Amino acid sequence: MPLRRERKTICHLTILSGYDLGVAGFLERDPRRMPLTGLVALVGRRLTQHWERAVARSTDLSRTALIALTAVDEQDGRTHREVAQHCWVRPATLTPVIDALEADGLLTRQRDTADRRVVRLRITPAGRAALHSAWQGVGAEFHRIEPEINPAEADVIRKYLLAVLSGLDEEEGGCDPSG
Repeated sequence: MPLRRERKTICHLTILSGYDLGVAGFLERDPRRMPLTGLVALVGRRLTQHWERAVARSTDLSRTALIALTAVDEQDGRTHREVAQHCWVRPATLTPVIDALEADGLLTRQRDTADRRVVRLRITPAGRAALHSAWQGVGAEFHRIEPEINPAEADVIRKYLLAVLSGLDEEEGGCDPSG
């Protein structure tokens, strides 16, 4: 019997589901009764929306610019391709972001001394200050919504989420962050 697929929208979340996969559970509108994977998907979507609003309220940087600048701050001298992988975007998508960060004086491009074909990205003092300010604002936004849990509870949640990621990697053959 072929798997019938339906596109269903629940609580701002779209799920492709088949009738033999327990559609009724995945279409549950009450988060308290959703299967865990449906709840994880819903929470992920809502956290992404919260993240985007927090970035918009906290900084003039785009979310991609914030992640790119963070990647360069964590490891100064990364290549454009390495930063793109860190941002989960293609290098071509990142180019205008890097151009804008450079134009704003937040990072610089520098030729590698050993291989002139390689361009390294370096964060500037202004970039580090902008990054610190942005993360303070974003961090405060998330601190307000994060529930307090004990380390044992956090370990159980982390173990479950890592198992879901592992299952996704196995199902999808791994994930290339640059697309």
